[in-house]
Amino acid sequence: MENPPSTPILAQRRRYALVSLAILILITFYMGLWQLSRAHDKQILITQLTKQEALAPLPWAKGTPPLFRPIKLIGQWLPQAQILLDHRIEAGQIGYHVITPFQLSDQSIVLINRGWWPDAQPPKAGASTIVNAQPWPRYVELANTPPKDHIFQNLHPERFAAWSKLPQPVAYALMQAGEKGLIVQHSQPAIPPERHLAYTATWWGMTLAGIFLWIRFKWETR
Repeated sequence: MENPPSTPILAQRRRYALVSLAILILITFYMGLWQLSRAHDKQILITQLTKQEALAPLPWAKGTPPLFRPIKLIGQWLPQAQILLDHRIEAGQIGYHVITPFQLSDQSIVLINRGWWPDAQPPKAGASTIVNAQPWPRYVELANTPPKDHIFQNLHPERFAAWSKLPQPVAYALMQAGEKGLIVQHSQPAIPPERHLAYTATWWGMTLAGIFLWIRFKWETR
């Protein structure tokens, strides 16, 4: 039969346990602070986007347009090279994002997301050319997914250029307002501030639980 650990060894193990638990408490507390800071930054970003999108459209005829600023493109639509992004969901319904290229006066190509449409026969582009330039969408592909006819799985500038035989697009933009029933998703952070506040509450809930366990463990092992 093995002898029980001596008192000094038990005391040492107790200290290690208390220190380890205290470190976990500090980690969860600072993770909550970090998420709170992220919520604050996202709210500032939303405020800046709202102010930018309220500006008067800036005429744009060549080169890469400024991000988030309303711009009026000068050139022509290229409906023959229009593509659809498959499996896009709006209000629980699967449909497509309609991407129509626009050729600026200097021959540069801008890909315009005109909005969501429920089937593969969207309306043609109208007269409006007021858009908001956006960062290129980010996505994860587990394998190379070539387009089927004009149906794409994701928006990739090099893949679009190879398919359309057009110059590689210099920018991506959203229509400022939907047209002919198309539903436009306006620019917002992928994770809203409210989500970060919920993460903050979760981390700090873990902090409080850790403090409770630390006090109880210290009391019961004193």
